[in-house]
Amino acid sequence: MPNYRSDLPSNYYFGGGDDATSATPLAVLVLFAAIVLILVLPRKYAYVPFLVAGLLLPLHVVLLIGSLHFNATRILVITGWVRLLVCGNRFPGRLQTIDKVVLGSAFCSAVMYSLLWRDFGAVINRMGFLVTTMGTYFLLRFLVWGQKDVVRVIESLAVVVVVIAPCMAYEHSSAYNAFWLLGAPEITNLRDGQIRAQGPFGHPIVAGTVGAVLLPLFAWLFFHGRRTRLLAAAAVIASTLMVLASRSSTPVLTYAATVLALAMWPLRKSLRWVRWGVVTLLLLLQLSMSSPVWFVMNRASGVMGGSGWHRAMLVDNFVRHFFQWWLVGTRANPNWGWSMWDVDNAYVGAGLSGGLLSFVLFIAVLVYGFKVIGHARKRAEKYPREQGLIWVLGAALFANAVAFFGIVYFDQAVVAWYALLAMIAVVPTFVATRRRPELQLRTALPQIEPKMSATHGTPNSYSMNSEGSR
Repeated sequence: MPNYRSDLPSNYYFGGGDDATSATPLAVLVLFAAIVLILVLPRKYAYVPFLVAGLLLPLHVVLLIGSLHFNATRILVITGWVRLLVCGNRFPGRLQTIDKVVLGSAFCSAVMYSLLWRDFGAVINRMGFLVTTMGTYFLLRFLVWGQKDVVRVIESLAVVVVVIAPCMAYEHSSAYNAFWLLGAPEITNLRDGQIRAQGPFGHPIVAGTVGAVLLPLFAWLFFHGRRTRLLAAAAVIASTLMVLASRSSTPVLTYAATVLALAMWPLRKSLRWVRWGVVTLLLLLQLSMSSPVWFVMNRASGVMGGSGWHRAMLVDNFVRHFFQWWLVGTRANPNWGWSMWDVDNAYVGAGLSGGLLSFVLFIAVLVYGFKVIGHARKRAEKYPREQGLIWVLGAALFANAVAFFGIVYFDQAVVAWYALLAMIAVVPTFVATRRRPELQLRTALPQIEPKMSATHGTPNSYSMNSEGSR
């Protein structure tokens, strides 16, 4: 996993990495096809090739221009923004609070990281980071307008996992990664003699986690309609295969979190009590344990396997060395203990690379995401289909919140993450579009009733005459 200095591997930098352009013929073909489709398709379909190619093309597909490195994700992002400038696609509505928090989190991380390292290479690195993250998020915000677009995004993600999962299953059984044809490493990752499939992603943990966090969306797709049931069933199976083939504990725990979130549907009106119950449970655990409560991760790894001890010690050192990192982050964490350079916790990574402000803003993204989901779900109580879709988006967000305790998205998985945030930002429009006809009818009724009274005496006589005429 990547270290704290950059939650991205070297070939993801703008100012470092591979010393030559790297791409296979098939990767070039897929990338070129996606570029053409992004430019020529109507707005409501333009994000489909972006999502499909953005997730299938590995991080090692890189175009080198001088000292600047453009991987496949960045090339697709730039293509999408060229399309926006040429076609003049408008932004749907005004910037919401979640948009501002996502924007603030990214820029704070970039500024603090540059101040921490105080060199031009860090500035170039963060420029690349902003192109990838903010470019992806706001591109999708420009292109994804409403509920139909959200459903189409979910269907696109379903197609992607249906393609990836069989290849990962084959990789797990044969140690042969079929995605080397697109530029992924041909040699499969091994740990303790077990084959850990990674597919097109940069690490097996990332591959399995992406499958796990998308599971709730595919489960809802099964109930969306008959047309999508076959795709939904295939995608649910594919997500499960991705988790199993990765042979990693973080995806398994994330998968369990998604199932738990879906199972909480009957308690959707009592989540306040659930939250307080979780807080109480954590306090009781803290009182009953001889070590801090975050060492639960160590005990969980004893059942599921994995490096729970390392993750628990990482959080423990993060807390104990607060005054080393709170201002702009720290470069001293490798000195905290064995393997403390390996920051496989997104929360810790946000603090170490950007200080307390970046840490708080990273959490704020999750908080405001849940806030949007909660308010929208209450307004959608009369609309079961919309309420179900809002719930599974919240379940996927919860799954990511759990996964971040054991992972940092450093490859094309950021496309799936920011696609989820973009869909959540659209959630308030779900009920608004359904309620608009009702509001229009209520507005028109006061104008109709006087006419009815003038013609027939009373609204009741109008109703009776109408029935009689039938």
